[in-house]
Amino acid sequence: MDELKRKYARFLIEGCLKLKKGDKLFIIGYNLIEDFIHLVIEEANKMGITDIKTLINDPFKQKELYLSKSYEEIISNPMMDRTMYNDMAKEGYAFLSLSSTLPHFYEDVDASLLSKVSRYQQKSISVYKEYQLKGLIKWNISAVPNKIWAKDLFLEENEERLWNLIFDICLIKEENPILAWTEKLNKLKARAHYLNEMNIDHLIYRNSLGTDLEIGLPKNYLFCSALEDTENGNIVNMPTEEVFTSPDRFRVNGKVYSSKPLLHNGSIIENFWLEFQDGKIVQYGAEVGYETLKGIIETDEGSHYLGEVALVDYNSPISLTNVLFKNTLYDENASCHFAIGQSFGECILDGLKKTKEELQELGLNFSQEHVDFFVGTSDLEIKAVLQNGEETVIMKEGNFVEV
Repeated sequence: MDELKRKYARFLIEGCLKLKKGDKLFIIGYNLIEDFIHLVIEEANKMGITDIKTLINDPFKQKELYLSKSYEEIISNPMMDRTMYNDMAKEGYAFLSLSSTLPHFYEDVDASLLSKVSRYQQKSISVYKEYQLKGLIKWNISAVPNKIWAKDLFLEENEERLWNLIFDICLIKEENPILAWTEKLNKLKARAHYLNEMNIDHLIYRNSLGTDLEIGLPKNYLFCSALEDTENGNIVNMPTEEVFTSPDRFRVNGKVYSSKPLLHNGSIIENFWLEFQDGKIVQYGAEVGYETLKGIIETDEGSHYLGEVALVDYNSPISLTNVLFKNTLYDENASCHFAIGQSFGECILDGLKKTKEELQELGLNFSQEHVDFFVGTSDLEIKAVLQNGEETVIMKEGNFVEV
């Protein structure tokens, strides 16, 4: 187990971030996983990466703030300061965000307060977000187990079981994970290329949950995968099973129902739906977590629109585990999904070279938020309507139609 953890740490640095001797690394994570953070640092040092900064958060102390302090006191507390993200981006650090889920952790905290603080923190890292959007920095988000997360999933503190799932999904048990992922990502890249060659005007989603949604794509849209010929060329999410693009923010109409619960800011949103008219969310509801959902949508003008459309086979390796991870990184790669909020500049031809105003003119969306939610089901059908009016089914029974 210890050797696999070390192999995973090395893979994140070398295989995902693609760092080399002399590069700079910024690691963000909870104190619950400090042992793994130390492994990452050790492996980085072996590669000649010695300029390493860390931001270690204590979720229990943060929760105490939410339960005992006012909004003004919370945002003025040094432990809530995220502005160093901007400094690290300007100085050329690669970002490694280690996601270690704490399901239900914030359920006894006022959801509106969580949303308000989150909005403040998002505003405070605007420089980092700009660098990220323009592809000027390397970044990666990957998951690390903790006992609380394992107990929530398996009703026992079986952290080793969760580690093994992550090792299997991330191909760490393969002799050469980097080679294994290169082969996998080449297949996703070919899928994205196929969709780009189709010249799609819009997509139509339907399933038995009641989803009936039409999503227009911008002219010169690009479906992307994790392996693209970009300047940095690193894998930003590990694992990844998706091909994704950004919609025309004004050409989304109809209703979509969530297919899995969503964990956001430590709170669960379940059985929710969104209704769109000319791109904008005009109505929404949730059986559980309505206030949290409201906090996402009401963040800013852009959080009333979609920023991402992602296609994932229903029988993806993550889906086949039959585990709801309650971690967006994993659950989004088990299901077709959308994201409320920020679009991706790389999802339009020459988008990384364009200004914000030019991207908006082409239909892309801008927001402080980018929140993925899951819509894939075993009976989901997605039809592509091409620019010439032809129609073709690209996904049937939740999976890509082989071509």
